[in-house]
Amino acid sequence: MPAEKFRVKLKIKEPALYKQIVNILQGFKVFEIQGENVLGNTDLLILELGDDPDHDFDMVHRTSESMEVGEIFLASDNPDQSVLIRAMQAGARGFFGPGASDTEIQTALERFMDRQKKAVRVAAAPRVGRIITVLGSKGGVGTTTVAVNLAMAIKEKSSAISVGLMDMNLFGEIHLFLGIDPTYSWSEITKNISRLDPTFLKNILSADPSGVDVLPSPGNFNNQHVSSDIIMRLLRVMQQTHDYIVVDVGQQLNEAAVKILEMSDFVFLVAVQSLPCLANANNILISFRNMGYPREDMTGIVVNRFIKKASIGLEDVELSLRRKVMWTIPNDYATTVTAINKGQPLNRLAPNLPITESFRQLADMLIDPPEHEEKKKKKWWVF
Repeated sequence: MPAEKFRVKLKIKEPALYKQIVNILQGFKVFEIQGENVLGNTDLLILELGDDPDHDFDMVHRTSESMEVGEIFLASDNPDQSVLIRAMQAGARGFFGPGASDTEIQTALERFMDRQKKAVRVAAAPRVGRIITVLGSKGGVGTTTVAVNLAMAIKEKSSAISVGLMDMNLFGEIHLFLGIDPTYSWSEITKNISRLDPTFLKNILSADPSGVDVLPSPGNFNNQHVSSDIIMRLLRVMQQTHDYIVVDVGQQLNEAAVKILEMSDFVFLVAVQSLPCLANANNILISFRNMGYPREDMTGIVVNRFIKKASIGLEDVELSLRRKVMWTIPNDYATTVTAINKGQPLNRLAPNLPITESFRQLADMLIDPPEHEEKKKKKWWVF
């Protein structure tokens, strides 16, 4: 954690144990013991289990989920091994059995500090991940399909590449596309923005089996304002922990989306072959020019569900937008809908189909093997 001291709250009734832990904490010089009734977040809670362990374990579980406590240590005079197992299942990172020695408690506290220092080193790392934003020219053009499968294709290139996938739609569906049942969403970040660091973010993210880290949407309207400052801080932390961050902003251009566009390394504007869609896409491109970002060389037009012999051909699209189309994704509605309904990305459901290969080739345009770093730099900015 970035603070110089670690905040500790003690809920211990046994006087001898309380005195023992206080003396050990004071010996470290880096722990600040808070009063039990002090409000606000704390880095470490040390709790003694009472006569009703079921109630205590429920409370530990709720406290862990509330994000108000960084870590929890439990103490108990019950020697039963099942108590230790339940403590770990409830989310405790440390457990003191009956007659715990000073050495045991000191070792647990040293491990706690090591974990915090590791989080600081991650936060201070020079990595600056690339932000790739996917914006729809209107609803129903497949923005989420593009964002999800592009993130999967980037991750598929190398297990060493870390990829984050953010769903910035209020009622976003990325978790459904991947069959994920998320515990948290970016709503927790807006409520706990002062605690935002790599460790806190890691606890919020949901993991896809591919290795892609997913930040889901809240899926409900809770009157929380996502300011540009919150977005900036969130993306900065994501850049510290991931090589690529794919952001699905849907088709909205609110305050949060505009900040994301400003911070993006590249923006994909998704369209389909229809006049209303192209009219909207044209208006969005005009808005980009009026805002001054993203620049034209940082924006690519992606035509989704592309049909070669459609009444509005590729030349018509480019004439309407006064821009070359950067990429086309073939129309395979049946496969795409099946993948969505099964909660699987295309590279898991249909790895050998042309639509899946199209996403792989699009990912190739964004990344290159490390030995071609100079080539990658050129390719990133020139399409």
